[in-house]
Amino acid sequence: MHLFLKPYMRLQLSRDADENYEEKRTELGGMVVRHNLDIERHASKIYTQAMFEQFGQSIYKGFAFRVIGYKEEFDCECGLFAHMGILCGHALKVMDYVGVTQIPSKHILKRWTRDARDILPEHLRHYQKDESHGKAVTYRHSNLYILAMELVRLGDASSEAYEKLCDPFQGKPSSHGTV
Repeated sequence: MHLFLKPYMRLQLSRDADENYEEKRTELGGMVVRHNLDIERHASKIYTQAMFEQFGQSIYKGFAFRVIGYKEEFDCECGLFAHMGILCGHALKVMDYVGVTQIPSKHILKRWTRDARDILPEHLRHYQKDESHGKAVTYRHSNLYILAMELVRLGDASSEAYEKLCDPFQGKPSSHGTV
């Protein structure tokens, strides 16, 4: 068992380090928009740095492939999107030609976005950033839960903080300073 776990943990740490590097690179490094297209500017806001670079390389690589487009969905016979989840240059060229300014949501896979790490198990999915909007009750619940957890953290800091946070719930006016 030990012979398996040690290399596995080394691999896991290496992958985590690579992901952290790419995440920081995306956060700090500016995206270079090469062709000044609306769709390229939209991609620079949603994709990671590495994915945006691949996106930029494929913008003008259109060849003689058949692309079927419906303003919200573009399907190319080269199959790059179906295979890798990356829009091909053919579809991008057609999208530019027909005046699409943003990548249709069907063609934005979460694994290539900046929020790719925000993936939770099914029973906690309503706490995800992209799941809570538009559902007022769930959104309010999620925000209140996060605030309550922050209050718990503050209350655990010291006995004075604990007493100050408990006073309003017991009907006592707070006589302490700020936490």
